[in-house]
Amino acid sequence: MIGKKNCGRREFLQLCFIIGIMTSFISSAVCSFHKIQKRPNVLLILSDDQGINDVSAYGSEILTPHIDAIGENGIRFTNFYVTAPVCTPSRFGLLTGRYQYRAAEAFQDALLPKNPDHTNIYLGKDEITIADIFKKEGYRTALIGKWHLGHGNVEFGPNSYGFDYFYGFLPGCIDYYKHSYGMNPALYRNKTLIEQEGYSTNLFTNETIHFIEKNKNSPFFLFLSYNAPHYGRCPDGNLLQSPPEAKNLPEKAVNDRAVYAAIVQNLDKGIGRIIRTLGELQLEENTLVIFLSDNGGTYNYGGSNGPYRGQKGTLWEGGIRVPCLMKWKGHIKEGLVSDQVLISLDLFPTLISLIEASLPNRTLDGINISDVLIQNRCIPDRYLFFKFKNQIVVRNKQWKYLKDNNDQEYLFNMINDVYEQNNVISENQIQVQLMRTECENFIKNF
Repeated sequence: MIGKKNCGRREFLQLCFIIGIMTSFISSAVCSFHKIQKRPNVLLILSDDQGINDVSAYGSEILTPHIDAIGENGIRFTNFYVTAPVCTPSRFGLLTGRYQYRAAEAFQDALLPKNPDHTNIYLGKDEITIADIFKKEGYRTALIGKWHLGHGNVEFGPNSYGFDYFYGFLPGCIDYYKHSYGMNPALYRNKTLIEQEGYSTNLFTNETIHFIEKNKNSPFFLFLSYNAPHYGRCPDGNLLQSPPEAKNLPEKAVNDRAVYAAIVQNLDKGIGRIIRTLGELQLEENTLVIFLSDNGGTYNYGGSNGPYRGQKGTLWEGGIRVPCLMKWKGHIKEGLVSDQVLISLDLFPTLISLIEASLPNRTLDGINISDVLIQNRCIPDRYLFFKFKNQIVVRNKQWKYLKDNNDQEYLFNMINDVYEQNNVISENQIQVQLMRTECENFIKNF
């Protein structure tokens, strides 16, 4: 027929080859897209010095409905630990999945700007953070809020450890309104000091919402590290600072449960705004939300860990057992309560597993607990270890061995004495020796 050209065999084969290449390319692209889409976003929320009795889901008189709702729509943990009773070592464990004893000695206590020995202490460049892995996997990564893994040089801040974006501060605390550490400006956007008006908790909430909206079409790992309800480092001292809406309370206080409660409730409202944003953007089914505190509360600043014994700075339960709740709509069954003995070290391997990435080639001290979250399975019994200054703890499901700062030894049966009231060391010498041996073997590894 005029106007038509018949394809020869060579042309036909070339056409088939081109179609095959295009089909393979499209199929690969689609598979890659679906892999990214089915891997969850992660919103990791860390509060600062918030005791287990400062969340109403754990019995507090302070109402925290939005934090509570994370557990109501997912899982609430009753035996969840952090690696240390103070900020720096706890955060090291959370972000690296490794006990702080694997780092420089300074990371075994809180880094303080006023301590000259801490001036040039920074997270080792050889450390691999969870953000490093997420970034390598194509996620957008951000840290909003508190760093506290080295101060004085922003070149050793979050941007150097896997975080694409940083909005927050380097030292352990700041003035909630002036955003300074004492007299020193401390608020950064990436590596630039900035000035901005507002209450720090609200600023961190607003920045989080903005980041989520901006990255709604990209996978993201967002570490929201609030400074609340930790006291503010004001020019006139370490003080609790009331949020703007608390007109009936003093602007600053030292030990005031009412002011502390207002700080916590302001934090809770901010978390509610963030969760609502995830719903409005239809991201709830593809976002794992985790909430926990970095260590126990301080009674001198309004916190409470009751009825557990101890507080921040101690290895009694009140110093290291923290509130922890998680939700992932459609993946974690709603309304679960778990009493399994878990630790923040477990989050690193768990999250890496959930995004189908490879673990780094180094020793990690936690375990993958994704089956606990997704299938409500039990994990095998194991030993957890804690060392802070002269205090030592060895813990498994049933027993807790503790040696305090005065070398006094204790053994508690955690099944029937969770509040550590009855020292049963004299009648359980075989168990005590076993725990001592486990502790000695643990310490030899460092």
